[in-house]
Amino acid sequence: MSNPQSQGSQGNSQLDITLGALQGGLSNAAGVAGENIAGWIKTLQGNTQLAGISAELQNLHDVLRSGATDSGVLAQSLSTLGEHTTKAAASATPDAQDKLRELGQTLSSAASQLRG
Repeated sequence: MSNPQSQGSQGNSQLDITLGALQGGLSNAAGVAGENIAGWIKTLQGNTQLAGISAELQNLHDVLRSGATDSGVLAQSLSTLGEHTTKAAASATPDAQDKLRELGQTLSSAASQLRG
């Protein structure tokens, strides 16, 4: 079983990967989205405090896998994830707070872009 320190390191590494993918815009992130989202779902599994994020990630993963192109559905999911992620930053470890806030803002911005 991994200790909390290694879980924190894994989470920060995932944050860096996710932020890096999103910095190039949604089209850049699309190629790694499925794998990245699945990794987050696995990481958050069993964490009741972050169940809302995990559930929305599963929703987004399902939408992307279905091949649906409804930008409104994707925008709503990204917006919800952005809100939940920003809220989660408040109770995160100090080394992850800024990255979580940045990720939340990036997800919310991506949702706004999809809405046009």
